[in-house]
Amino acid sequence: MSRGFSLVELIIVIIVIAIAAVAIGSGFARVSSSLALNENVQRTSQVARECAEHVLSSLRPPRGHYDAVASGANSTVCNAMAVAGFNRVVNVNDMAPGGALCAAGWNCKWVEISVTKGTTTANVNFMVVRY
Repeated sequence: MSRGFSLVELIIVIIVIAIAAVAIGSGFARVSSSLALNENVQRTSQVARECAEHVLSSLRPPRGHYDAVASGANSTVCNAMAVAGFNRVVNVNDMAPGGALCAAGWNCKWVEISVTKGTTTANVNFMVVRY
C-alpha cells in the first residue's frame, strides 16, 4: 500500500486551484470597475445638484428673483463652481406664459443642468417661477 499523492493527482489539484483563482480574480475586477462607475455616477449627480442649489439659493428673495437667471444656452450661472474633471452645461429657457406649466402673468424659466465625467452623465431639470 502506498501513501501520499501521485503526480497526476497533484497536477489535477493544481489545475483546479488555478481555475478557481482565475474566476475569483475576474470577479474582483468586475466589482472594482462597478465601484468606480458607481462613484462617477454619484459625483456627477452631486455636482449637478450643487449647481441647481446654487441657482436656487442665489436667486431666492430677498436677494433676487428666480426669473433673474439669464436665459440662453450654456449659461455661466455655475461657472464659479467649477470642479476639475467634470464638464457642466447649463441651459436656461424662457417658457411661454399661459401654457400647461406656466400660468398667464407668470415669468417661468426651465433650467437644464448636465454634468459629464468620461462616459457618465447626470442631468437635473427644474422650473423657476416668478408670479
